[in-house]
Amino acid sequence: MASGAMNRAPTATDPVGAQFIAPAVGAALPRMADGRGEAGTAGTARRAVWRYGPLLLALLLVLAALPPRLLETDRFVTTDELFWIGRSAAFGRAIETGQLGQTFQAGHPGVTTMWTAWIGMGSEYARELAPSRREVSRREVSQSSAFLPALASARRAFGVVTALGVGLLGLLAWRLFGPWPALLGGLLLALDPFFLAHSRLAHIDASLALWMSIALMAGLYRWRGGGWWSLGLCGVATGLALLSKSPALLLLGLMPIALQPRRGRGLDPKALRAGLRDTAIWAAVSVLTVIVVWPAVWAAPGETLDRFLGFVRDNANPDHAAVTDDEGAGLLFYPLVLLFRSTPLTWLGLLGLLLPPWRRGNRSAVPLLVLFVVGFGAAMSVAAKGFDRYLLPIFPVVDLLAGLGLWRIIVLIAGRARPAEHAERRLRMAGLAAGAAIVVAGGWWVVGAWPYELTYANPLMGGNQAAHRAIASGWGEGLDEAARYLNEHTTSSRLRAAMPGEIYTTVLDSQLNGTVAPAEGFDAGAYDALVVYVRNLQLGERPPFFDEELLAWVPDETVVLNGVPYAWVYSTRAGAPVGAVFGDILALDGYGMDTAMPRIGRRLELRLRWRPLQPLPKGLGAVIELRPARGGQPYTLTLPLAPADEPSTWIAEERTPVTYQLPLDPGLPAESYVLAVRVVDADGERLPLTTQPRRPEGVASERDAVPLRRIQAR
Repeated sequence: MASGAMNRAPTATDPVGAQFIAPAVGAALPRMADGRGEAGTAGTARRAVWRYGPLLLALLLVLAALPPRLLETDRFVTTDELFWIGRSAAFGRAIETGQLGQTFQAGHPGVTTMWTAWIGMGSEYARELAPSRREVSRREVSQSSAFLPALASARRAFGVVTALGVGLLGLLAWRLFGPWPALLGGLLLALDPFFLAHSRLAHIDASLALWMSIALMAGLYRWRGGGWWSLGLCGVATGLALLSKSPALLLLGLMPIALQPRRGRGLDPKALRAGLRDTAIWAAVSVLTVIVVWPAVWAAPGETLDRFLGFVRDNANPDHAAVTDDEGAGLLFYPLVLLFRSTPLTWLGLLGLLLPPWRRGNRSAVPLLVLFVVGFGAAMSVAAKGFDRYLLPIFPVVDLLAGLGLWRIIVLIAGRARPAEHAERRLRMAGLAAGAAIVVAGGWWVVGAWPYELTYANPLMGGNQAAHRAIASGWGEGLDEAARYLNEHTTSSRLRAAMPGEIYTTVLDSQLNGTVAPAEGFDAGAYDALVVYVRNLQLGERPPFFDEELLAWVPDETVVLNGVPYAWVYSTRAGAPVGAVFGDILALDGYGMDTAMPRIGRRLELRLRWRPLQPLPKGLGAVIELRPARGGQPYTLTLPLAPADEPSTWIAEERTPVTYQLPLDPGLPAESYVLAVRVVDADGERLPLTTQPRRPEGVASERDAVPLRRIQAR
């Protein structure tokens, strides 16, 4: 083949191994000095690169992408994986029992996810995890002993699929951009922390990103003159993308444009007919893929389509979109996501795309890829919900474009170096050095967040600490460390833990040797431990008993991931913590109550957890005060320290709970009060506080009283 063929559009008649566009590759491959073409060994080497190079590159990228996707797949659980493992098990049961209509498990529709997870976990685990009802219950899935091993196996299956997809994208990038841009872009993608994070999960976003990117790259290669296989691949990938998640519907508008001819200045009727033919074939293959892969379509095609479109309508509500979020970043949300979740090398590569000169071979493909990136981001901005993972489908394309940009930088720098006769060698060495730099830097970023790649954020943007302030954090990562701490610090299988809200209770429950329930009521002592997650704080979820106005809650354990606290573990066996000591003889470890909004004329139940430090004298009493928040005389009630027994009989260092029934005088004004506790001896003398409780900053200590919390009498 003549050297001039390097810059022409390939045709379907070219050998498959030679159908690629390779800008700036000629200087990096063997060539005769007089430019007349290849001869002898040089020509053989070039033909070998054309024929086997794409496959070798794909293999290299798979080998680079696979290890981080297969290691430690049993670490932590995300909230949605409980659903998708349960749905995948139900999907498998529906196929095994012939109830094909029940393979419609969600409107997303997540079919590729369910196939992958079901095959990965195997039929045995799937049968154990199949839900007892039609709707999947996260609680039921979390309490199954099969869940964690099934999840680890399913994740490995996703790792294999996405690693193979990275190799295939590298091959397609070779066809479009040439070997060096494909190598650099493929390595950026293989070690992209954000894409890797989601590739390691049994979820739908990585599948969507993979198949949309393959469809787009294959379609562009077909448009650039690729063989029929590229058109078939484009159709199959489009169908699989549609079966992954509804945003793939954007391909239905983009691919017909991408497949139309745009060569030359005039309208070529023959080329137009060929473009329309390719579009029809692409559409047919896409539809056929959906029909073949989704059994629900076999059983009830009309109902399946209606339910899918109904889900799309519900999730395309612009009233709840990121762009309308006045409290968040609004229109800037997804640009911020791109900046935070990409890498510095990706930034450098994207800047390289702006460098002149533009090569004719890339003038058409790059704008279309940029159009996809911008268009997809804009579409997500008007979707009903806004999460960083919703932008994931653009990341493979962004990484491949960045690879092209890095190569443009290399060509520009190497082309200015002297002497000119060594340009070929300089380009090869520079390409290898850039590839090595990507592996080292990418490995550094991956290892730095391992195995919690979900916490990665661009260091040039301030890292995870800055991202945490701008983007919602916490999908379940870190709760495994909280569960590990609790499992190691209890010998009881009846450990009772609580969490604010409901969603994350099942995540912790699946990894805890005990039970987890939503934190309710005004007595933390109903549970052995409280776990607060970072997402609970972002959502404003707080247990009713968690009051830090007057007393500080100090965690027994804080889980820190990538520089940011993600979970806090509190011991609550004594109730809300106090930690005060009266007269060096009696400790008040904690308290609880039946309500913080008692009714006037009724009783307030106060529960105090005492712990004698030595044998107690007789006649000790507890003084309970209700101090009006606006000032004035407190309402005071003096009771025996232990109304039902004698405290002098309590065993030293053994915690003793005491319940006090406090009648609220009918004449008590309905307002806010501060509930405080004192201890008096048999003569009514107040015992001083010899150990003060921990208080928030700005709250003054008192000599002989402990204000517990504010209540509202009504």
